[in-house]
Amino acid sequence: MNQIFYKTIFILLALSVFRNSAAGQEIFSLPEVVAYTLENNSEIKKSLIQEKIGYEVTKEVRSTALPQVMASGNYTNNLLLPVLVVPGELTGNPGEVSTLEVGLDYNNSIALSLNQPLFDKSVFTALKAARSSEELYALRVKKTKEEVVYRAVVLYYNVSILDRNIDILQSNLDQTNKLLEISSVQLDQGFIKQVDHDRLKVSKMNLEIQLSDLSLTRKNTIKQLQLIMGMDQGTILILENDEDKEVQLVDVPPMTNENLTDLNLLNVQKRLYELEKINFQSGYFPKLSFFANYAYNGISNDALFSGSDATTNWYDVSSIGLSLKLSLFDGFRRSAQSMQSQLKKEQVEESIEFTREQYSVDYANAQNKLNQSLSTLETRKTSVDLAQKVYDLSQKSYEEGLSDLTDLLSAETALTTAQLNYSAALLQVKISEIEILKSTGKLLESY
Repeated sequence: MNQIFYKTIFILLALSVFRNSAAGQEIFSLPEVVAYTLENNSEIKKSLIQEKIGYEVTKEVRSTALPQVMASGNYTNNLLLPVLVVPGELTGNPGEVSTLEVGLDYNNSIALSLNQPLFDKSVFTALKAARSSEELYALRVKKTKEEVVYRAVVLYYNVSILDRNIDILQSNLDQTNKLLEISSVQLDQGFIKQVDHDRLKVSKMNLEIQLSDLSLTRKNTIKQLQLIMGMDQGTILILENDEDKEVQLVDVPPMTNENLTDLNLLNVQKRLYELEKINFQSGYFPKLSFFANYAYNGISNDALFSGSDATTNWYDVSSIGLSLKLSLFDGFRRSAQSMQSQLKKEQVEESIEFTREQYSVDYANAQNKLNQSLSTLETRKTSVDLAQKVYDLSQKSYEEGLSDLTDLLSAETALTTAQLNYSAALLQVKISEIEILKSTGKLLESY
């Protein structure tokens, strides 16, 4: 029984330690990196908050079309009552002028007022503009997401290629260390010269320096990726080893205007300038509104408005009506404002045409870049295969004593260079794919 108890405690403790050790690290595939970035990136969060602000602005504009109800209260102490000058005949003093105090010492009133616009073209135009502004904010959020995801994906592939290059150099370093062990024995036995052994040492140091540089670059790139993702720098970010997936090309989508965020943003901006122009012109239209007022007033010489005081009186007042306003002349101010909106709209139209052409150029360039990168990748792959054959033959010849160490080191350097060049070409292929997705507005849908 005690053994079972102790074994159970040991298993629970082991699981606790495992959880604690794994709590500080995360393993991510590319889709998971994108999903995490979309949820936690600071720029995206700020754009979403700005979108919410836009919704509140729409509510604010909508309120101008709803009834406006006001309540007010007033309590007045007339320290000096107003005086009315009358002929003395009215007060029993013929031939003289008399003064009479008007009113009572205290006034009290409670009032309600209601105003409801019945026709105001500028209000209805502002409501349309507010709804278009909501679309504008949503597109800005999408644009922010596209830019952030683009940077995150590029950094992800950079880390992936750095890992590939580190593996290449580490493999070469391991092979060099083995050769050093063999050459040490051969040097002791007098089969090789000291200079050949020193060449291996130099080759090893060069590989170690390259590995150190790549490791530092990888560390910095990981930190930059974590910053884009919105991940705490204390978390250990581990990326899935998807080297086999790297050569799987995405399907090149066609370019359609409805997916192009920048173009859609400009179209919404054009619509807003059109509505702005209509809004300025709406000032020439009449404004009709309904109003209603009610007030309950009290007057008394008693500060407490006591009902027992003979001077205390309460009365109510109410009125309803229609208000019509029409601007007859404003010094051509609205005309100038309308023309400004028209000119701004024409500027946006020019930007729309340029942006459409820019997207077409970017799409064509991205396709050309992808084709060129694929051609380069194929050439680099052939170079790696040839360099590997040369290295294998050189290694065999060296082991059989048919060639010297210099030939082997040259073959090894050529192989390393070919492998690193292939990695660089592979990175260009992936970046070209991303740029095609971005130029067609399909970036967010692809991950």
